[in-house]
Amino acid sequence: MTSLLIAFALSFVVSLEVERWPPSLGSFKAPAGALAFRLALHAGLFAGAFALSWRPWHAGFVVIALSALFGAGDGMKRRILGEPLLFSDFALVRLAIRHPRLYYADRLKSPRAIGAFAAVAAATAVWFFFEPSILPPGGGALLAIPPLAALAVWLGLRTAPASSAAQRLVGAAPDPARDVSRFGLGGAMLLHWLAWRRQIRPSPAALAAEATTPAPRPAAKGPAMIVAIQSESFVDLVGRGLPGPDLPVWRSLRKRAIAWGRCRVPAEGAYTMRSEFGFLTGLPTDSLGLDALDPYLTAKAYASASLARHFRASGRRTIFIHPYDRRFFERDELMPALGFERFIDGEAFAGSERFGPYVSDAALADAVVAEIEAAREPTFIFAVTIENHGPWGPGRIEGLDDPAAQYGRHLENADRMVGRIAAALRSRPGGALLCVYGDHAPARTLHPDMPDRGSADYLLWDSSESEKRRRPARDLSIDALGRLLRARS
Repeated sequence: MTSLLIAFALSFVVSLEVERWPPSLGSFKAPAGALAFRLALHAGLFAGAFALSWRPWHAGFVVIALSALFGAGDGMKRRILGEPLLFSDFALVRLAIRHPRLYYADRLKSPRAIGAFAAVAAATAVWFFFEPSILPPGGGALLAIPPLAALAVWLGLRTAPASSAAQRLVGAAPDPARDVSRFGLGGAMLLHWLAWRRQIRPSPAALAAEATTPAPRPAAKGPAMIVAIQSESFVDLVGRGLPGPDLPVWRSLRKRAIAWGRCRVPAEGAYTMRSEFGFLTGLPTDSLGLDALDPYLTAKAYASASLARHFRASGRRTIFIHPYDRRFFERDELMPALGFERFIDGEAFAGSERFGPYVSDAALADAVVAEIEAAREPTFIFAVTIENHGPWGPGRIEGLDDPAAQYGRHLENADRMVGRIAAALRSRPGGALLCVYGDHAPARTLHPDMPDRGSADYLLWDSSESEKRRRPARDLSIDALGRLLRARS
């Protein structure tokens, strides 16, 4: 029993230290309530690990190793994406398994990774040889105690009082980076998850923001065709003083755009769903509370604010186009809920051209132009590209291994895509609106010296106003861009 208590206490102290990298005792400065939650989490993990072997020091090592693993993951994520590990990232695990390349998880199949897994298995076997089990002879009835203890912790954390206490600790305006500094990584992730489970949906702030949305006007009084393009990782490098392609179509349309500039997005290098949700609903990020971390987990609660629903109410057809797996981010369920009548997904692009590992922007342009030409009613098309999705590096494009050069080539292809779609809209009777924006800047591994990484670039072009004077740049948030498109329609 003594060894069990010592292993538990020591592993708790060490796990708090190694969940930050470099190791730090900062987690011990968290409020007492946060430490109590973290201790409960540790107890549940320790009990679960102990139940597998009845070896207290091995159980302690397992929990420490998990903490160190999360600490390393947190450090890597900060270097690549500029934000800490989040509880909502667990929802992406199944996507990483299904689509490993998108999440850099294909490296887990490398010989080095397989060797590491084999080494862990071998070390466990050796450990079991040197540390005997403390299960007493004839103590089979005791086997149920550790798993029951782990279950009790799990059920206790899921109670309403626990969630309410977590909400009080986190406060009304959660901030992941700040909260990790206050509560430690494990404490912040646990408190955020508990508070998120208790959050009211839709949030009062989101309801207040939605209440200011004007009623849709009849489609007959607006442009006949509205096209929005969410361009993967699109940033105008030259506009930021970095070497990159000139993007002649982008510069030409920008001169005649009714609005253009930088678009502040709630992430950098990833989390497309945040930008997509912000644009489609027009809801400010700070109105969502913890739902803002992954808004698609609870998107149906906010569906009434959707731009697509707005356009359907005005009498327009609504089409969503994305040349990838329709189940990604559970878009197969969310897009109909958000008001899209048709979903043209990766199956429709099965034989289409690829540029790099993904369906090309040229193929997407073909699909959008075909819908524009076939439309007989006012229509809203929302297209999400995939060609320029990371990772960039050797083997992606034949004869071109430099990641920055690959990214620039994809930007050129995106520019040509926009040009083809704009040309189709110019010839469309009844007027047209074209909105193009990047979902986020590329990861920090690409162009690490890029300024203003929390923004992408956008433009809003009206085919009927293309000869008016040039307007100055207007920087705005992604949700404000969605509201602007709604107002102009």
